[in-house]
Amino acid sequence: MSTSVVFLAILAIGFSVSEAKVFERCEFAHQLLKYGVPKSQIPTWTCIARHESEFDTSKINHDTGDHGILQISQIYWCTESGGPGKACKKTCADFRNDYLGDDIECAKTIYNEHQRLSGNGFNAWVVFKTHCSGDNSKFVEGCF
Repeated sequence: MSTSVVFLAILAIGFSVSEAKVFERCEFAHQLLKYGVPKSQIPTWTCIARHESEFDTSKINHDTGDHGILQISQIYWCTESGGPGKACKKTCADFRNDYLGDDIECAKTIYNEHQRLSGNGFNAWVVFKTHCSGDNSKFVEGCF
């Protein structure tokens, strides 16, 4: 009986640890392409992820309420408690695991809204103006 409990505890720890991931730069760039991000935008998205989270899907900024590899805000885009909600119809925890499909879809929603509002969708990310508004080709060098 105690062996089963220990095994289940180890299994549970393994699952909780495997949910988050720190992506490699090129691995992240390939995920963007996989989920339909235009290739011309991939260097900028990769720069944003590098400066927002250092490619860490478990990243939480407790001061701003931003979550995941792209630091998606709980103010407008996801719910911190309860069921999925806000504009991306997700919980913030959905952005803190190794599955990037929902992060990228939400980021596209954010991008499109800010494109409509400001003429540049990347303006939604604070790091864009300070770190990613220029030539970002170095962030995908050797990736494709």
